[in-house]
Amino acid sequence: MTNNIKSMQQPELIQEYRNTIGLFATGVTVLIIEYQGQVRCMTANAVSSLSLDPVQLLVCPSKKAAFSELLHKGAHFTVNILGIHQEDLSNYFAGAKTETVENETHYDQLFSNAFSAPRLKDCIASFACRISQQYDGGDHWIVLGEVIELYKNNKELEPLLFFGGKYHYPAIPDDEHIQPAADPYK
Repeated sequence: MTNNIKSMQQPELIQEYRNTIGLFATGVTVLIIEYQGQVRCMTANAVSSLSLDPVQLLVCPSKKAAFSELLHKGAHFTVNILGIHQEDLSNYFAGAKTETVENETHYDQLFSNAFSAPRLKDCIASFACRISQQYDGGDHWIVLGEVIELYKNNKELEPLLFFGGKYHYPAIPDDEHIQPAADPYK
């Protein structure tokens, strides 16, 4: 029997951790915060549902992210779930600016102000949140957001997924998806 358990030094551990945690498939989101006319956005996959009562979610932005500059000032942020048609936006807000998106980043074309904080137009769904708690999480912040508004796109859009350091696209028709044996929220 082979053993795949490794013991390593800190720099190697960090890189191996990134590679290993990358095997946990996630959706792709863009976080948006606004404070006194300043808007900061970032691509994030460290997002999780936290609680149904009260309705809360959890986001973990890097302390180095421009988004985090406004965390201590702003009271609201949005989590925007991206579809496969928004891969360029994901790259743009992750810092890999593309010519296509740079020409489309005019505020009124990209954002909707129908929420208490800006949200992305044409995303799959958005959650407007009030910052309820913020904790130190090493090189990231752990932010608890109380959900105060919801948006769901009426179009049937495919989610943008991230796995193993790459984008992935759903390939199985809906009628072939297997339903879970139990409701994870009960």
